[in-house]
Amino acid sequence: MELYQIRHFIAVVEAGGFTKAAERIAVSQPAISASIAKLEAELETRLLDRQHTVVVPTPEGMRLLEAGKEILKKCNTVKAEFEAIANRRPLRIGMIRSLFSGRVSRLVSAFRLARPHVPIEAVDSESNPLCQCAQLLGLAPGQELDAVLTIFNGKEPKAASRVLFKMPYMLAVREDHRFAKRQAVTLSDLANEPFILPEGCPGLQDVSNLLASRGIAIRVAYKTDRDDMALALVAAGVGLAFVPGQFEVPTVKQVPVTDLGISREVGLIWQRERKVGALKEFIDFAATHCWGAEDARIRDNEEAQCQHPDAQGGFISVVRQSESSCLPKAVTLIVCKG
Repeated sequence: MELYQIRHFIAVVEAGGFTKAAERIAVSQPAISASIAKLEAELETRLLDRQHTVVVPTPEGMRLLEAGKEILKKCNTVKAEFEAIANRRPLRIGMIRSLFSGRVSRLVSAFRLARPHVPIEAVDSESNPLCQCAQLLGLAPGQELDAVLTIFNGKEPKAASRVLFKMPYMLAVREDHRFAKRQAVTLSDLANEPFILPEGCPGLQDVSNLLASRGIAIRVAYKTDRDDMALALVAAGVGLAFVPGQFEVPTVKQVPVTDLGISREVGLIWQRERKVGALKEFIDFAATHCWGAEDARIRDNEEAQCQHPDAQGGFISVVRQSESSCLPKAVTLIVCKG
């Protein structure tokens, strides 16, 4: 039995006939018919029922179909792994600029330590979903990515995805602000306060709509698409900011907003057919990575989730814990800008 015979057999079953299968895999019909006939002779059993308008597998053919798909999948995985070793092509992961650089660097550092055989580049990625799609599909010359670590907003490109963690938005205030001593605030407390707003952030429209629905007016002091910049401006006394919880800035305090109820989902997107070899290793690693002190990860809805806001700014989706740990080792990111 040869791999090409398995491919021919699967093509005939999926196409429902020899002619369509031959067209699909670009071989002649006599060649694919001879291939199937030889396979049936080798296995001494009839694999296809040819008496119907649509060719269908026999019970024995169904067994070969399932096993054949698994064989080809494993072969493709092994081939991809050896090609990656031979080509020495680094795994390129896009990281949108609005994510906290500390979390990103800890992820890359921990992965490099755990998987030293996998070369990886962390690349600045566009926040725009259309730009992310172009990079994933290789439509941006020289900037194609294997996956993108991004903020989910429902407008992601049509690709495979996995949510890694969720964080509630908190109010960031300078330590000498009157709100810094409060256990919590409400949206009405924020009227007429100066704010650094997240420009282009997926959660911005939700926050703006919520404030408008309550008739609460705030003063826009600055706009930025980076959480790090927003926190630096808060520390400088420019204004307040809504920032996803659990940040670490010595002069900035995080205060829960009891009636805000908006959170940020962060995860990976990738082309489904690329989830082999090194990319699969990275996706699986990121799914069990320790993202913070209150480490909470979403694992494809494997478990029922208990969601609750953390007064200290932790994550709000709590699921099964992993024994893996964060390794806050310094790492140099390779940044490419288009």
